[in-house]
Amino acid sequence: MALPDEELGISYLIVGAGVFGVSTAFHLKRSKPWATVVLVDRYLYPNPSAASFDLNKIIRADYHDIFYMKLALQAMEAWNSDPLYKPFYHETGILFAENVGKGAVFLDNYRRLGQETQAESLDVDEVRQRFPCFQHANWTGVTRAYYNPRSGWGEAVPALGALLQAAIDIGVVYEPTTVAKVCLETAALTGQLLPRCVGIETAEGRVLRADHVILCTGAATAKLLADSAPNDPTLHVGDRLVAAAALSCKVRVDPEKWPLYRDAPVFANLMSHTSGEAIPLTPEGGFIKVNHELSFTHMIYHSASNTHFSSPPDSVKHSCWAEDVPQVLKEEAMKVLRGTYGPYMEDFQPESYRMCWDVVTKNQGWIISPHDACENLYVAAGGSFHAWKFLPILGEYVVAMLDGTLDEESVNRWSWYSIADSAGACESYAPRRDLKDILQTEKVKARV
Repeated sequence: MALPDEELGISYLIVGAGVFGVSTAFHLKRSKPWATVVLVDRYLYPNPSAASFDLNKIIRADYHDIFYMKLALQAMEAWNSDPLYKPFYHETGILFAENVGKGAVFLDNYRRLGQETQAESLDVDEVRQRFPCFQHANWTGVTRAYYNPRSGWGEAVPALGALLQAAIDIGVVYEPTTVAKVCLETAALTGQLLPRCVGIETAEGRVLRADHVILCTGAATAKLLADSAPNDPTLHVGDRLVAAAALSCKVRVDPEKWPLYRDAPVFANLMSHTSGEAIPLTPEGGFIKVNHELSFTHMIYHSASNTHFSSPPDSVKHSCWAEDVPQVLKEEAMKVLRGTYGPYMEDFQPESYRMCWDVVTKNQGWIISPHDACENLYVAAGGSFHAWKFLPILGEYVVAMLDGTLDEESVNRWSWYSIADSAGACESYAPRRDLKDILQTEKVKARV
């Protein structure tokens, strides 16, 4: 579908076709069929550098923050029953190995919500008996394991692509173009207290004007706002959104070994000797994916604004599936493999690696909010490495934010100036190092 005539205008312009952007576009158009909804992304779908461009993603309702557990249970209903999402959901179960009582908190949260669950606490011998492929995992320090058979994983690119097509089918306009900046009218010009966002300017210099501009730009948010208003720090993200990456590794399994791994659950070994997750065998291709939890930033100096912030590197090899990543990161991926499968590692051949760039907040919650320093500008971001599973429902909450109907707790948690005081929703993925440090370590090792 072509862009609307300029005279007709754009009601809602969404920048970024990841989980926040696509879900928002779909729910906006479905709830407001008369509105003109335009979704802009720098690539024709899929964007190979987006966080959502992945082999698969974990889908679970097991959260120690009961707020996100309630939301995840709502999303799980869609994954289990909605024909738009159900074909892409694989209910393999999920297993957590840890020693800080997360499983007990999960079970207590289900009880507090009055939610029936098949989840249970297991000792290590029970796990080994049920799941032979984890028999030789690194169980050092593990006191109990938590197992929930009603969790699993989703096919990342196909699921998001199906929702994007559904959005286009009901009238959303998808426009592949690079956004250079958001267009602002100063407060002096508008006669208001705040500047006003009136649209976006593309890299080719084309201006798309809109009544509402919604940034679903993930790890690119800090740079986009700094480029748009370099001399106005009130518009910048500050420390509320930090771009970070975690390493994923795609591993091929020999076909004759598939029976050993086919019925395995997702395994999250949270102990420091492993610090990662393994997502089980894909039905097609015979891949296992592992994630290493220790994420990292990429701090840059932005000369126009004279500020420092984290932003993904320009190099494709630092955001897309590739073989060329620092050896330090490859070794960390192998650590996850060793901690998950032990001596069975000889069955695996790592094929490619990926630095998955997302944007995290201080408590790994999200921002779904008007930008408090600019009229007509809104932000839906802060996935913090756990938002993908909420694909079916994220847009509902963005629409509620736009309509001013969000409940008070959600407003407080997701505001641009969040006043929520909550525990981390996904604290194991909080960044604790920088890519430059990793590359420097690589250079030092090379000289030894």
